[in-house]
Amino acid sequence: MGHSVAQWTNSILAQMPRGLLWQRATTLDLYKYAQGYAQRLERAESSADSLLFEMRPESTVQLLDEWEEYLGLPECSADSSSSIEYRRYAAVEKYHRKGGLQAWNIQKLATDLGFTVEVDETFPHHCMRSCTYPLWEQKYRYILRVTVYGIPGAFMTCLDDVLTPLLTSDARVLECTLQRYKVAGLYYEFYYAA
Repeated sequence: MGHSVAQWTNSILAQMPRGLLWQRATTLDLYKYAQGYAQRLERAESSADSLLFEMRPESTVQLLDEWEEYLGLPECSADSSSSIEYRRYAAVEKYHRKGGLQAWNIQKLATDLGFTVEVDETFPHHCMRSCTYPLWEQKYRYILRVTVYGIPGAFMTCLDDVLTPLLTSDARVLECTLQRYKVAGLYYEFYYAA
């Protein structure tokens, strides 16, 4: 959509007065002078066109740091090796976040962060439920089971060496973010399925 250097040069020359001293031949110094400014204008216009992609967190690359500063990200400390895609997921999720902490909204929050999760809420048994409904203890009333899929080896096992972290950085970011936005008195149990 940008204008070429020749178009910018002609536009600059059109602003100049007419007369014997202001001749517009391409071999004269006035044309070369205008052409030097035209190259700057062409670069500025192409740079401005590239900023259109930076206006939304979904497509930003150059201004991702500014988006993160504006949105208060990262909310949870992650390794410096976190990719641009995960950083962009976090920016998009926080930019479009709506309220509510129901199980489906927690699942949506995790999905927007790039994780595949399933959130199960346990309710106590009462006389209106079927006989096959499990009998949960009262303490499970305030616990949400979050099953995370697609993070193999999220926890350290007894077969790992001492340099293996207790929890991978991906899992740490998910747990920290969900813990940050939980209702008081509600707890999470995280299960990692391969």
